[in-house]
Amino acid sequence: SFRLVGTRSRLPWPFPGAFSTMATLTSQMASLKLEASHTIPAPPLAKHKSASQLASLKPAKPIQASDTKQPTKSPLQDALDIGQYDGGLELENEKRGELVTGAAAVELALDSSLSNISPTREWSLHSFDMGRPLGKGKFGRVYMVRTKQQPHYILALKTLYKSELVAHHVEKQTRREIEIQQNLRHPNVLRLYGYFHDDKRIFLMLEFAAKGELYKQLVKYGKFSERRSSRYIAQMADALIYLHGKHVIHRDIKPENLLLGINGELKIGDFGWSVHAPGLRRTTLCGTTDYLPPEMLEKKPHNEKVDHWALGVLAYEFLTGAPPFEDRKSVDNTYRRIVKVDLKFPVNMPPDAQDLISQLLRHDPQDRLPLSDVLKHPWIVKWQPRKA
Repeated sequence: SFRLVGTRSRLPWPFPGAFSTMATLTSQMASLKLEASHTIPAPPLAKHKSASQLASLKPAKPIQASDTKQPTKSPLQDALDIGQYDGGLELENEKRGELVTGAAAVELALDSSLSNISPTREWSLHSFDMGRPLGKGKFGRVYMVRTKQQPHYILALKTLYKSELVAHHVEKQTRREIEIQQNLRHPNVLRLYGYFHDDKRIFLMLEFAAKGELYKQLVKYGKFSERRSSRYIAQMADALIYLHGKHVIHRDIKPENLLLGINGELKIGDFGWSVHAPGLRRTTLCGTTDYLPPEMLEKKPHNEKVDHWALGVLAYEFLTGAPPFEDRKSVDNTYRRIVKVDLKFPVNMPPDAQDLISQLLRHDPQDRLPLSDVLKHPWIVKWQPRKA
């Protein structure tokens, strides 16, 4: 028989910014713009709870497969269909993952009900109607879900298996990702609404990016138009200004980590490599090969300027369909080209786009164009939507 066990988590209810059925979508999007505006200061990062606080969490009662089966449709649900649930959470949990004990269990006993956010509401797997799978990650699955309580908000529920996080030595990184993303409020940053856990898994309640992965769009079309590329880079720059203002360095900007919202707006996701480190320079080698800056490859300390470099690489890939230093025959050759900043432009790339990319892809991090100047650059300004 299928069995799921989940502890309960409390979050504000309702939470503006989640997607609801079509009946409430318009008002919800209005509240999203207000709530997600980067002019609203985010609360400070939640402090780690003591071991005694975390270890004392009591599991909720077991729930059966019938609790997560596809619900009977109603007219409201027809407006935004979450799809057919495949029973994957139960089936996978029978064969995958092991119980985690000791310090790792305490580290991964993540539950947003321990937050002091008010007003609050309790959450568990009982709270959701399960929908179609959205994808599979390295440590678990992602499902489209709908809250059972009206107005039926739509979310993406991401599962992480604790034992696999421990096996890959990323339990601290995972906790950092969750703590960082939980406190971010920007229209171009994917929202994390809350999280809860059971004996083997962590569940993340994420904003549902209705138009999916940006990378799939890039693969589909090969490259983007100037207008689309410029507007995406402007949204990225604005989001990075916000993140850096919160002392958050993303460190893994790439198309695979970007999603698209219901209006086609870009959403930065996957904060697994981010760091909240005011005043510190990092030395960890992380990120994706084609997007690594020279200072990381040279194993030098680095700061938020690594995201400036990645923005330049991203602009190049949007316009051409390939990153600027890619060498498909050899990773070592890619590294050498990055360190030398061996930057070559196709003849048909617009000169003003070349200028912006050249100012971001500088060997010396301090020479890279400030993000505020990116938003003022002619290639960005000329493609921005005209204000009414």
